[in-house]
Amino acid sequence: MQVQTGDAFAVYGLLRAGESGFARFGLENAFAPLGSCTLRGQLYDLGAYPGLVDGAGSVVGELFEVRDASDMPKVDAFEDYWPEDPARSRYVRKKVRLIEPDRDAWVYIWVLGVETARLIPSGDWFKRETD
Repeated sequence: MQVQTGDAFAVYGLLRAGESGFARFGLENAFAPLGSCTLRGQLYDLGAYPGLVDGAGSVVGELFEVRDASDMPKVDAFEDYWPEDPARSRYVRKKVRLIEPDRDAWVYIWVLGVETARLIPSGDWFKRETD
């Protein structure tokens, strides 16, 4: 299943407003902001970036509409997701059901271990320093 133009895409870390992701790759026009969202799972501080994993809890995110799906390979590369080489990937891109709003959206899920990572209790990457 591939991301299509018009699909919803949820982000929770470096691709959120105020972080480096979209601007770094010149992708501001490839995604239309739809507002805040809440995802199921737990958020871990992996150092320079976060990782979302399955689990009890909620994670603060932002929701976007994909304006141009042809830009997804750039975002996949930024997120260390290599669909043609899963063993090389740190994340997998997956369609999930959000808590809020009640809809489906694509999101990157961390696939490596979190044993040495710190849980962010608030589920908000922006509050990681105070959690």
